[in-house]
Parts: sequence; C-alpha cells; structure tokens
Amino acid sequence: MGAPDGLAGILRRSGQGSLGVSGGLTLIKSAAAFTPPSLVTTHDHQRTGPRVDHYAVVQRTTSGDATHESFYPTAGEHVRPGMTQQIGGRTYTHYWLISRQISDLLLQGEQEHLDDAARAYELTYKKIENEINALAGQRFGPANSPADADRLAQAALASRLPPQLGTDPANWVRVLDRLLLLTRERDTNRWHAMSIDPPRTVGLKILHPVATTPTTRIGRVSANQVVNY
Repeated sequence: MGAPDGLAGILRRSGQGSLGVSGGLTLIKSAAAFTPPSLVTTHDHQRTGPRVDHYAVVQRTTSGDATHESFYPTAGEHVRPGMTQQIGGRTYTHYWLISRQISDLLLQGEQEHLDDAARAYELTYKKIENEINALAGQRFGPANSPADADRLAQAALASRLPPQLGTDPANWVRVLDRLLLLTRERDTNRWHAMSIDPPRTVGLKILHPVATTPTTRIGRVSANQVVNY
C-alpha cells in the first residue's frame, strides 16, 4: 500500500536515514505468524487369533499463510524532514520527487518481497499440507503397535517430501524461517537500490528526483531464482 506518511515514514520505519538499498518497505513476518500443517493419524486394529494388527489412518490437514505489511511511496513530492535552507532571506524546503514510473517500480519491488514470502510458504507449509492430504484416508499397516503404524505413515510422507523438509515439524519451522530470510538478498545485492538525480528548484521547493541505480534489477529476478531449498 502507499505509505500514509510518505517516503520519510518508510525510511524511518526501515531504519534508513536516507535513500539507499530500497525506497520501499516490506515487513516479512517469521514462521511463527504462519499456521503449520500437522500429520495426525487415527488408529484401528484387526485381531486374528492371538495376533493384533494395528493400522494408522492419515487425517486431512490445513495450513495458513501470513499477511505482511508492505509500503511504497506514491508519485509526487515527499518532504524531507528537517531539510530547509535559507537562501537570500527566503526559506526553501527540500523534497524527494517521485515520478509515476519510479512509484510503480518501487511498488513492483515490494511485490517481489511478497512473492518471495509466498514462495517460501508454498515450498514448505503448503507443500507439506498437500502431501499429507494426498495420503489422507489411507491405512498404514499392519504393524505391531499404533506407534509402528504411525512410523509407516511418516515414512510414506517422507517419501513424498523433499529431504530438506523431512517429517519433523520443528524442522519445518526452521526451513520456512530460512527461506523467508532469503528475500533480503534483493536489498543486500542492491537490486532495489535508489539514488537521487541532481536537484532543481521550483518556487520555494528544492526537488530531488528519485532515480534507479546501475544495480537496480526490479522486475528482472523472479522469486524462484531467490527462494529455494
């Protein structure tokens, strides 16, 4: 969404004193904000003489994506807080000038962070949810105990999931957190970097046009190039 307090508010919330690695801000939440899937089984058994065979039946599950705050500067003049200047007895105020093209580009850049987070979810919790549900209703056994039957269900799930995920829910959390952090590469690599062109004066305003840099690559690096196991 467009930042209600403009570019200055974005920079303040991001901890940047001035334009640098990004002109927008997307606050990607951790795995704790997502709803994980669960491998849940029910059990039944079949008795044949002295022998008892145990079975585990996989139940359907769900997971939940998170909603992340995301801001970009709209087109127009954005006041630079504390930046006024006395020239010839007149007070001039400094502004960042955001063109429609740059505003749209910054919006696209923040959408890239959201796309990265969506891919992190798809590769983890959503993938796990889908594979558990593909096993839902199946009976695993016969086994000597309910625990042994559960292990057969876990093995079936493990065979369907990438080895990086496994069947340990604690590892699912770790992998999701790691994948969510990969979006930072866009900023550390300066793919979202902005600079300022030479200023111009209009009335009592000194306008600093925001521009791209040689490293800006918004729209050129997809989420599947950034977020992977």
